[in-house]
This record gives sequence, C-alpha cells and structure tokens, in this order.
Amino acid sequence: MPTRANKSTALKKSRVSHASEIAPGVFVGGWKDALRFEGSRFCVLDEAPPDMPAATHVRIYDDRGDRAIPANLDGLARAMREARATGKPVLVFCGHGVRRSPLAGAWYLRRTEGLTLGEAYERVRAVRPKVEEAREWIGNVDGLEDA
Repeated sequence: MPTRANKSTALKKSRVSHASEIAPGVFVGGWKDALRFEGSRFCVLDEAPPDMPAATHVRIYDDRGDRAIPANLDGLARAMREARATGKPVLVFCGHGVRRSPLAGAWYLRRTEGLTLGEAYERVRAVRPKVEEAREWIGNVDGLEDA
C-alpha cells in the first residue's frame, strides 16, 4: 500500500512539465507541458482553442501565406521578457513543441541575447532535439534574419 510520502511524490511528478529550458527560467514546450506548467504561459498556436489553459495567445505564423509574422514575434519576445522580469518562469507552447514554440523561443533568444536565428535554433535544439528549424517549414525564412 502506498504511503503518504509516495502519494505526494507521485502527485508532484504528475505536475512536472517536460518543457525544455532554453534560458534561465524560459521554457519551450507543447500543450501537455502547458497543462502542468506553473508560471507565465504564452500560446503560439495559429488559433487559440477554447480549452486552452490560462495563457496569453500570440499568433506568430500565417499558415495561408506560409509566413512567420516578425512584428508578432517581436511583441511576444517583449512580453516574455517582461513576464520573466517578475521572477516567474515563462513557457511558450504550441501543440507538440516542435515548430511554433521553438521558433518563438529562438526569436526570444535572438532578441534578448543578440544571437542569429541559426545560433538561437542550435541552442533550442541542444535541449529539445526534436525541433524543426524554421528553414524546414516557413516560406519567408530568408527574410527573418533581417527582420
């Protein structure tokens, strides 16, 4: 029979997020990570689903035009930086944490640390290997480095 301590440990483990930390207190993940994350959450899915956990929704990709939206990415990076300044951890998430949230995380690193987009993706991929880099799925990727 489980002891009270075992139940407590199991409960804590069930609430642990598997998001990837790309900078101190800044995480990239997917939907399931957002359900368990305690801190500020930013959803970058194209549309905010009705059952979305409490989060700020920012659309960063226009699927009809196959284009990332640099102005929205900039606004998101600022909002993440402001949320992080409160001392709470920050999570940017999408469905599976493979395309949109890694793009948002890389953009955050680009804007806050001055990395190139390629360098920022390398940093994200180092802690989240399943990432699909922007050049693999975005039509306007060449213009992003100059944005």
